Amino acid sequence: MNQENSEVRLAPSRAWKNTVALSVDVEDYFMSPECVPFDEWAGYPSAIHTGMEHLLELFKEYNARATFFFVGWLAERYPEIVRWTFDAGHEIATHTYTHHFVSALGQKAFEESLARSLEILQSLAPGQPIRGHRAPAFSLPRDQKWPFDILRAHGIEYDSSINPHATYLYGDAQAPRFPYTLHGIVELPPAVVEWAGFRLPVGGGGTLRVLPSWYLERARRRYQAEGFPPVIYIHPWEMVPGHPPLSLPWKPRWIHYAGLRTTRRKLRALLQNHAAISLGDYYQRLMEEEPA
Repeated sequence: MNQENSEVRLAPSRAWKNTVALSVDVEDYFMSPECVPFDEWAGYPSAIHTGMEHLLELFKEYNARATFFFVGWLAERYPEIVRWTFDAGHEIATHTYTHHFVSALGQKAFEESLARSLEILQSLAPGQPIRGHRAPAFSLPRDQKWPFDILRAHGIEYDSSINPHATYLYGDAQAPRFPYTLHGIVELPPAVVEWAGFRLPVGGGGTLRVLPSWYLERARRRYQAEGFPPVIYIHPWEMVPGHPPLSLPWKPRWIHYAGLRTTRRKLRALLQNHAAISLGDYYQRLMEEEPA
């Protein structure tokens, strides 16, 4: 995997049958880009413990392993949630410190946010190298090299920040749908399928909540049939439909609350039907299967 911007596929394998690569963006309910500014976070009651407890219990029930992309601010404020995750055998990864868009930070601020989060996480997960990164709101620009240079300089080996399904908030509809290398980093994109010339999400975050169960299962199977485990993501606050209310304009309010009460049921169905591995496990397998 040493060709920049190249898509490198694994042959279909029974090892991937019924498998998903599971990830958690560890954010509180008020941290979404359309919600509360960073300097106001401390004034909001947290729902992170409840959400994390629900997720960890469910993952334990189904022997599922996942990658948890922690916002550093949360890890610093509530170190116990990182220790719970680490002790349960899941992978610890970074979601930066402040959850700001990469494009809004610039090089210096992005590196400071990344470095601060890594320092906090490494102290709470001793012995486990922090190899994975996901940018807030999938905001890593595919056409700019400097963020990838910074990631590599801080020991990041794989990234999962370039979503090949475009929305008004994020996404790059021209990005590859399967693992590829970009500026020396292995990219593991959230899963997207193609139907009739259209790119459609396999189901993560809001799309997991909103899309019907029959579609979600069919999309996962379709992606798996192409030879890869779909990368799925979820947030702890989506497991707490009764979290404190937010005063939002109508559009972000609908996105935030739509289908919230279906999350637990849909996640349970996913775990019942599929084995779940971490993105680190997925990345390691890709490295082992790298073509000569």
